[in-house]
Formats: sequence, C-alpha cells, structure tokens
Amino acid sequence: MRNVVGFINVTRRCNVDCHRCYLTKEHRRNDVFLTSEILTSFLASPFWTQSESSLFIWEGGESVIAGPERLREFSTQIKHTLPASKQTMVTNMYSVPDWLINIAHEFYGSRIETTFALGKKYSIDGSDEKYIRRFKYGLDRIWDAGITSPVNVEVNVETINAGPKALVDFMLSTRCKMWEFDLSIDFEAFLRHPEYDTNGYPILKSTASYYEYWSYLSELKHNYYPILKDQGILIGAFEQVDAGHINQQFNVQREMDFLTLNPDGTVTTNPLFSDMKETYLGSLVTSQLDKLLRAKPRIKRMLAEHNRTKICRINCRYYGICRGGPSHAPVYDGSGECVGGYSFWRGQPIQPYNKRTDIIPCTNVPA
Repeated sequence: MRNVVGFINVTRRCNVDCHRCYLTKEHRRNDVFLTSEILTSFLASPFWTQSESSLFIWEGGESVIAGPERLREFSTQIKHTLPASKQTMVTNMYSVPDWLINIAHEFYGSRIETTFALGKKYSIDGSDEKYIRRFKYGLDRIWDAGITSPVNVEVNVETINAGPKALVDFMLSTRCKMWEFDLSIDFEAFLRHPEYDTNGYPILKSTASYYEYWSYLSELKHNYYPILKDQGILIGAFEQVDAGHINQQFNVQREMDFLTLNPDGTVTTNPLFSDMKETYLGSLVTSQLDKLLRAKPRIKRMLAEHNRTKICRINCRYYGICRGGPSHAPVYDGSGECVGGYSFWRGQPIQPYNKRTDIIPCTNVPA
C-alpha cells in the first residue's frame, strides 16, 4: 500500500517576493482561487482511498491569502469526504493571524510547515530585512501557540556563501526546534528559458553545486550541531545519518504518489511543476481525475524516475538512505558529488574542494 499526497494550491498569489520561486511572477500577482467544485472533482477518485494513507497539503502562492472562510470550508470538505486522511499546510510565516492558529489546531493536528532562505527572498516592497524579521516573528508566534512547524531551509548559493554560522545564529534566535534542508533550484532561470528532456522532465539546475551544498551541510553538522542540540534543536537529516535511517529530506520517485492541484483546475504531479504546463496531466474543468491518472506524461515520468536511479541502486552502498536524491534533479552535476550526498553519508567531514583526493568523477557511481 502506498502513501499518497495531494498538494493543493488554493491560490498562486503571494505576499512575499521570492526571486527563484517555481511560480511565475504573473501568477503570484493574480487573484484566481480554488473553488469547491474543483476540489470536489479532485477528491472524487479511488486514488485517495485505495492507499495506506492520504495527506493533503494546502499551499500557494501563499495559502493564508485565501482567508479563513475558504480554508475552513475546504478543510471541512476534505475532512467530511475523506475522514481518514490528514491535512497540513505550508505558509511563509509572513502573516500569522489568529484564525490560522485556530485552523491549524482544528484541522492540521497542530502541525504546519514553512520554508526559509538567507537570500533572494524579499517583502513585496523589496526588503530582505523585512522578510526575515516578519518570518522570525511569525515562526515564533506559531511555536508559542503550541504548533509544531519544521523549517525547510532552501540552501541556496547565498546561504552557502554566508557560511553555516549565519544560519546557526538565526536558528538560535528563534523558538523553532526542528529544521531540515532543501536543494535550491534556480526556477527563475528555468521559467525564462524552459527546457525538458525526452521524458518530459524539466531540466533544472541548482543555484550551487552539489559539492558546495553537501560540504555546507557537512560543516554545519560537524562544527555546529552539538551547539544546536544543546538548545533542543533537532535536524532530521543529521539524526538519521547517525541512526542509519532513511533520510526523510528527500521525496523521491513520487510521480506515482504525488498529485498537485492548481486553483484553475489543472493537475500535475510534483508541486514544483505547478507552473510548468508541459508537465500537466490535464484539467479537472474538462476531465475526471481518474482519466488524468492514466495520462501518458505521468506514466512516462514514472518510468523515467525508476530508470534514473538504476545506476545508484546497483552500485551505491548508500542508496538505501537517499534513494537517489530528489527525482527532479539529475544524479550528477559534474562537481564531484552526487545529488544524494555520497560523501556526506560516509559520516566524515567533507574536505574543502581543493584538498580532496577522492573526488568522484561525475560519470561514475561510487562503489
């Protein structure tokens, strides 16, 4: 039995300006909102009931912009239609009204999620300082209200260049006790010049090399994590390295299990594909979800995901941890490190690039 996830973009509109957002700037300014009729069509499929569990994640744009009436109506609709399912939301913490706290307790099991980056995130009027200040205030307010909200840090090149201490200092300045990390993708560049491979996957590039990304996390873990743990802060990826468990920071090979609904009724798989029309399975305005599930683009990408990690499954001793890394990113980028972090999982600090003697050729897989 599978665990399926429905990402619901209740709106694409946003109240912050993230320069590398996976949504176009035009969509982040419009006022199209999800309707109850489209949501009904999205829920009307055995896809949600024939799996071991189903989770619905309210997203945007910024989901808070939809307002309390819409979010309460839609959350109630899911609760009544699929009572065994779970719900949560992703918010950017820029605005945390009382009603959001109430809905999180009532519908989302007192748990929501957020994202953060030290760079390329601004308020609508162009201030990165204002964005960071408002984020911290909202994050602290959520934790003070008894809501667990892990922060997924977008480790972009700006964050890496600032050094781990800058992020550690920010972590310690907040009340948040759970942090994770995401590979930063330059969606701004992709949306300007979109390219797709023969399987229909977008060709996405990270803002920093895989080597830089994993070296940054290695330095953070070995030099600063004891300090964070002393303050009650846990980083799941670091704990799983020590425990030898599967690393939950990766959502891999999920074309089969992920569906994303846009407010206009269009459906894709990975939520990062929300504004990539070439990945759309179709629209619930003109078709039923079960028909979209049989769409050729979905089947083709499912097969591509499986084939993408074949070389990792056969040759890499750490495949059981990272499962090949996120499926929307290539396994190698030519930097001497793989997307799944081979060197990191060995448990030793990653040496500075100019001092390493074990650089992994990007055409080979580590044995």
